[in-house]
Amino acid sequence: MKYKKLIIGLLITASLMSCDCWVIINGKVIDAQSKEPIERVRLEFLNINSTEIINSTITSQEVNRIFSTDSTGIFFMRSDNYGFCPNIEPKIKIWKEGYKTKEFIVTDDIPRNELVIELEKE
Repeated sequence: MKYKKLIIGLLITASLMSCDCWVIINGKVIDAQSKEPIERVRLEFLNINSTEIINSTITSQEVNRIFSTDSTGIFFMRSDNYGFCPNIEPKIKIWKEGYKTKEFIVTDDIPRNELVIELEKE
């Protein structure tokens, strides 16, 4: 019985602790026909929070983060910290002028690293 307070304290501490959990997706965007990398493609999480604060001289505003591919078509996406990991299949929107906009669900059977997304020209 003398350990009762200690056990209760440990249980409360364990229940209040959270792990750091980010949803991370990275990969490459390529042209569907030529298989060449596409630079400056925009990517955005549709069902997962990934925000940034935009400051101006008058106000600050929290907006969805837009990611972009580099000159070799490579991208890296990271969500906000969730604490405990969400049980969600990430849905992302991919777009660039001259290409068809695509929505892509990263299902559990698809690796979230080294993802290859093909875009078709309009």
